[in-house]
Amino acid sequence: MSASSRGRSRWRAAKALVALPALLVIWLAVPKSAGEVPAGGEPPPADGYFQSLPTGSWSKLPDDATCARKVERSTWEPRPSNAGPNRTMPDVQSVHTALATRPRATEAKAYDSQWDSWLLARVTGHHTGTTDENIQWAACKWGLADNLVRAVADAESTWYQYERHASGACVEKRGCGDLFDKASPASAEFCTGLKAHGYDYQRDYGPRLCPKTFSIIGVMSWQDPAWGVMAENQNGTFPFNRDSTAFALDYYGSFIRGCVEGWAWWLTGMPGTARSADLTERLDGCVGAWFAGAWRTEPANDYIDVVHKAMEERVWLSFG
Repeated sequence: MSASSRGRSRWRAAKALVALPALLVIWLAVPKSAGEVPAGGEPPPADGYFQSLPTGSWSKLPDDATCARKVERSTWEPRPSNAGPNRTMPDVQSVHTALATRPRATEAKAYDSQWDSWLLARVTGHHTGTTDENIQWAACKWGLADNLVRAVADAESTWYQYERHASGACVEKRGCGDLFDKASPASAEFCTGLKAHGYDYQRDYGPRLCPKTFSIIGVMSWQDPAWGVMAENQNGTFPFNRDSTAFALDYYGSFIRGCVEGWAWWLTGMPGTARSADLTERLDGCVGAWFAGAWRTEPANDYIDVVHKAMEERVWLSFG
């Protein structure tokens, strides 16, 4: 589930992105499979393991290590081709440096200062496990229902972190997507920047054309110069979002938690105050904003409906 121009690309920046060191774990291409089957083990229970925590819970959230201990381990894996990125952890300092070069709260009325000082500083991507174990870890870390994260991952990619064709090209809507409508000098800078991290997507889509988003959960990499010029027009998430399942899910959790806490000031139309609004209403609005970049617009509501349907049907239990 994706749109040609994701609303969340409204996120803005004002500082240049520094060169990023290599990932802590470098993984090799995993053979692609058609009609994958689970590797064995027990799937998660229908109701999941965690429930979403209300606004104001941010200061009491568990850390990486605590959530790693709380993960229910199982060899159940409906997406064996995720094995490489599932066991890839980025260098934490590289992640923090990259995200710090794209501060959100520097622009008036955009984000609360907590977004930079606490929220993004907490993103690490430091977990390994099966696809579902990584989902559990991120859900625990950010106080979200694991079934919510499972459902969004289904809507974004049907749980594929970075599926590739034999040629090396990424499979759209299975770990990459949101292609440019047309080429421009800005898209050329962005796509050339991606090339520096191991693959030239322009060879698949044409000069100055490439995907804007990557990962199991659709994390945006593109930074439109209109929102604030950055080196390579990247917003600090690439290549971590492509190469590490845990990072992508960790980053997603940070956005939803920050949104639920009321720290995304640019999301006009949020109901009530941060502490008085109904949690379900806020969660739905934040899930829709991840996709549409706005509060409860028609595209956002359509996306929320897709996520609700996936949650109700527990679609991941029939994968494979």
